[in-house]
Parts: sequence; structure tokens; C-alpha cells
Amino acid sequence: MQLRGRIQLASVLVMFAPFAVACGDDAEGSGGSATTSSTTTTTSTGTGMGGQSPEDLVPPEPLGGDPMTACPADYATAAPVAGDNQSFEVAGQSRRFYLIEPDASFTGPRPLFVAFNGTGETGKSFSDRAELEELAARGFVVVAPWSAGNGTLWPVWDSMHAADDPDTNNPDLAFFDELVACLGAHKPIDKNRIYIGGHSAGGIMTNYVLQRRSELVAGGIVASGVFSLTSPVPPATLDDVFALVTWGGDNDEYSGGAGGVSVPSINFVEQASIASTFYDAQPNVSQANCRGNDLGHAWLPINDWFVDVLLAHPKGLAQKGSTTLPALPAGAPAACTLDPFTYTSDLVVTCPATSTVTGCAEVCQFVGDCAVENATVGPILAPQLTDLGFSGTDNTTCDGCVTHCEGVATTTPDAEVLACMLRAKNASVCGPGVDGALPVIDALNDCCDGRSDSPWCVDTCTIMLTNTATGSFLPSCEALVN
Repeated sequence: MQLRGRIQLASVLVMFAPFAVACGDDAEGSGGSATTSSTTTTTSTGTGMGGQSPEDLVPPEPLGGDPMTACPADYATAAPVAGDNQSFEVAGQSRRFYLIEPDASFTGPRPLFVAFNGTGETGKSFSDRAELEELAARGFVVVAPWSAGNGTLWPVWDSMHAADDPDTNNPDLAFFDELVACLGAHKPIDKNRIYIGGHSAGGIMTNYVLQRRSELVAGGIVASGVFSLTSPVPPATLDDVFALVTWGGDNDEYSGGAGGVSVPSINFVEQASIASTFYDAQPNVSQANCRGNDLGHAWLPINDWFVDVLLAHPKGLAQKGSTTLPALPAGAPAACTLDPFTYTSDLVVTCPATSTVTGCAEVCQFVGDCAVENATVGPILAPQLTDLGFSGTDNTTCDGCVTHCEGVATTTPDAEVLACMLRAKNASVCGPGVDGALPVIDALNDCCDGRSDSPWCVDTCTIMLTNTATGSFLPSCEALVN
């Protein structure tokens, strides 16, 4: 029977006999209780009605391929080795990856986990931090490609694109494609059990790849990853995949930078909600999410559980409504659910109704609505919002912004610019995430385009560009100030 036929059969079986997933002996640090054969990846994924296991419903099948055509020259005749691999030439770049292989006692096609590193990390250092050898101990082939600073908005992975930034010829996506194909040509990779995952910047890349390679991957772990600006244009309808969104808890925050771009702080709670609700709304995607018990910006330490839940969802068994979650190990510092995670910022900015300069109160309210109240953007722009005059807890006090505007916007060109901003405000709706802040960003670009005659534009643009993360979003300001 062809693969698609088996998947259709599996879908019918799952609809009428959902399988329950058992914990097995998977206490943290135990390394699992895997047994091996040519068709069994682990014993901890359980069985359902009639003894049907995920391996029964979707048997392992080799990805296969010809190394001479699937691999770059240096790997056409030499297979990747356990450990560090270099000189993997793809898309005009020499790339590097770290490979962890399961013990030789595991036979048959093996599940593959592609791990994307975070900011300031390598494939190896992320593998070490996340203890991904625990996945190999359960039979996975783990490959961790090195990032190469290809991103424009966040220069780690090429995984976030503004609306006017063509999402074409992505060297990181080409690296992923060729790396998986080359591994499949050399190693016994199970084509029905290809999974991806990553933390922080690696979580961003996971969001990006899931939305573009859902026909290939069975699922992924999006760990503390930004979802905003990762979607293709137009958005894609995903194939059946299992999407697991994780974050460290309310204190999941990061500050730092890469490639000359830095942020004072970003909190990942809102982004986890955006990702969770997106995947849950996809008609073919099975979504789950796990919240850490205030672990900070962390990969959740539940790798054995990750193995169980991924293996329960090979390609063809991730239909919406068919998912069950194994119980977490006793004492696990997290809580997991199938319900989409919804989050709404409780920040409220109320500016004065009027000001001595027409438009200042309204424009400050526009900035307050789109930026200050935005749980993703507000922390990133916190110093700049303060310089614009916002103050108080989380910059929610607006009076100083109005006063600052009144002191700067004193010319006829300023009146024209503020009127332009007000028209944009009346035609806009702010929302969560980076996308939700774009109305005020787009308005600033449009209204200040070429307006070197406006002291308000020069002042506002000068302040905004003190944040290195804003340059790609404010080309009009870049042209005006620089």
C-alpha cells in the first residue's frame, strides 16, 4: 500500500479508535525505557483499541535518496559523522552541523529531530544546553545546524520578514532542505517521523519552517519563539502536523543582541499565545502547549515527554481532534494542555482628550495603543517610549508624551504630519505582536517620508532609531535622520 493510502487508513482508524498514550517509565533523567526492533521506535508511545500503536498505523519507512544528487560535493561519497560536520556547501555558503546518532542497537528507519539554535549559540552548544542526547538515547537521529547570521530583522536565522521584504532564496531554508535530504540518503531516516524544534531564535526558525515544509515534517516544538512576521504571504494552509508550543512561564524574557541588533527586553508570553492560537485555528494541525513553572527563558526540561508526544504523532496521525497527551513525569516543572493558550495584555494607556497643539493627544494615544499596550513591542521599545515622554509602570502614563509633542511640533509642516498621523489612527486597528504595532510604524513611515521640514518627524525618528531593532522597520526615518 502506498504511503498516502496508509495515512488515509490511519485517519479512519484514529477517528473510530483514538489511541491512549501511556507514560511508561519516563521520569526525568531516566533516559526512557526504549526497546528496539526494525519497526518499533519506543515502547512508551502506548497502544490503542485492538493493540494499534502509532507504529502499527504508520510504519517506519526510509526517506532514502541518492547521495550523489541529494548531497553537496563533500558529502556525496562521505556520510555525515557523529559530532561536528563542516564544509556543507549550500546556497553559496559553507555550513556546519552537529550530529548525534542513536546507539547501534536501534535498527530500522529512525525518527529525525532537526534542532535550531538560539541567539549566540551553535548547533553543538544548543544540543548541550537542551540535553538533546536524551532524544538520541530514545532512538532519534538528532541534527543541529549552525545558524549563520542570515536574518535581516533578527540576524540569527533568516526567519522573519517584513511585508516589503521578499521572502525568496532563503539560504537557511535551503540548508534545512538539503541537510534533511542528504541525511536521508546516507542514514536510515524515517520519512514519516521527521520533527523540528528550537528555542528562542531557534523557535522563530521552527515557526518559519513549519509553515513552509508542513508536507515534509510530522511536527515541531516551538520553544519561546516569536511567531510575528514568520508567515508566508499569502498565509499557507498547513498539511497535517503536530505543533507543540512551549514557553518558560510569565518570566520568559530575553535581553541581548546579535549582528549589531539588540533589544533591552522581550517577553515571549504573548508570542506563545499568538503561535498557539494560530496553529489551533489551522484545519489540519493538532496543537498543544506547555507552560513552564516560571523557568525563565528556557527549553523545558522534559525531553522524555517530548519524545513520547512526538512519536505519538507521526505523519498522518496529527489530525485535529485526535490528539491525546501523555501525563507529565511526576514533579515536572510545567503544565501542558490541548486548549489553545490565549493571552491579552492588561496594559491600558489613556492620554488627555485634548492638547494645546492639535493632534498631539491623539498621536500619543496612537503610540500608546499600538506600542505601549503591546506586550511584545512595549518592552522592546521601552527606552524610546520613555524618551517620547511616556512614564510610569510599563510606560502607561501618557501626559509627558503630550507635553513632549507640544514642545516639538511648532511648525506648519508639523501640523501637516500630525494630521496625517491622525488619519492613519482613525483608519487603523492595533493588536498583539509585532504585526499589531505595524499601524503606527507604517503611519510614521508614510507621514514622515521626506519630511525633513518637520521638527516632530526629525525628533521622533531620531529617538526611535536609537533602538537598533527598529531600523529595518523605519526606512523613512533612516533616510530622514541618516
